[in-house]
Amino acid sequence: MATNLLTDAGIRRAFRALTTPSEQTRLNDGGGLSLIARADGTGLWRFRYVWERKEQLLSLGKWPYVGLAMARAERDALRTELAQKINPAHQRVKERRAVDLDHEHSFERIARMWHAARANRWTAKHRDQVLRSLETNVFPSLGARRIDRIVPRDVLNALQPMIDRGALELAARVRQRVSEVFEFAGVLEGLDGIDNVAVNPALRIHKLMPTPLKRHYASISPEELPGLLEAIHGYRGRITTKLGLMILLHTFVRPGELRCAQWSEFDLDHHLWRIPAARMKMRRVHLVPLSPEVVALLRELRTLTIDCELLLPGVFRPTIPISDNTFNKALRIMGFQGRQVAHAFRSIASTWLNESARCNRDAIERQLAHEPADEIRAAYNRAEYLEERVAMMSKWSAHLAAFTPAQKD
Repeated sequence: MATNLLTDAGIRRAFRALTTPSEQTRLNDGGGLSLIARADGTGLWRFRYVWERKEQLLSLGKWPYVGLAMARAERDALRTELAQKINPAHQRVKERRAVDLDHEHSFERIARMWHAARANRWTAKHRDQVLRSLETNVFPSLGARRIDRIVPRDVLNALQPMIDRGALELAARVRQRVSEVFEFAGVLEGLDGIDNVAVNPALRIHKLMPTPLKRHYASISPEELPGLLEAIHGYRGRITTKLGLMILLHTFVRPGELRCAQWSEFDLDHHLWRIPAARMKMRRVHLVPLSPEVVALLRELRTLTIDCELLLPGVFRPTIPISDNTFNKALRIMGFQGRQVAHAFRSIASTWLNESARCNRDAIERQLAHEPADEIRAAYNRAEYLEERVAMMSKWSAHLAAFTPAQKD
């Protein structure tokens, strides 16, 4: 069978010979390859062959984007498949299916499914942070890879830039998120063709990761507590900020839990604050017993925010809570920069309750909204130790009240 009958010049002459818009002609190159030349200046490459006594037709692309040499190379490859008893049409279907599966089982696609499945457990801010950490640090290298083709070295290579620049905490968090994606894929139904998704490469590199230095929030010593209280009482900024700092110190919740609090969460008559699960780190409702001192602070604050749903509304937009920097900025103004941050009010209270008040350790941990490592203790602690915590919070507030300037005079 004669082949390579066409030339580039001959193809161009054939196109010039077409005069009417609907006119077209077939140019045969031999070996099953032909070009359908059309009057609009484009052509369609076709490959004809016989399989099981039936004529088959495949498209090889559009001229001039696929030139004569490229079309011939594709024809020759297809003829080689035929010689090997492979139907080129069936092979193309398999290849397209493989490409589709690669996309369907790609790490990025499954990671986004994992993220969507967990989204209702997170705040909007945290959802964005989690996805952004994967988009920035993982998807560029692993996103297009089939999840069952990723090995531990691939994960470590993706994390290495973070490790190299010293972002060890971020690297540890991202590794944990990658690990959760693999765990998610391992139980996900409908992932046909996945070979070894049960193997979690991110879990296997855990011991190879450098340990981040434990972060300690700046905090004063217990002996300096009277000075801190005196500074807060003498604060000349917004009175709502001053009251917020005092409430935060008495309740030792996380600053964000107080900053976004709403009046509807408080039962001042029964001295109880119920923080919704959505705002808690562990996504569980948290009960905060309110001492008489805290109730008095809240009643004073209520007179200043009488028309607001928020406990601590912003200055210019009362429907938006104060900035997450408000408390720390006030502490800096008071002279505590580098010595005390608002989050560390928790450690001041915890230290005193453990060492001086000799309170039940489990009750302290529950009041801090920490999750016990022991699952049995965690289940038991959901009974909340509420009576002990009521007494404990009263002890702590009384300790603080002993240092207030008003009681020292």
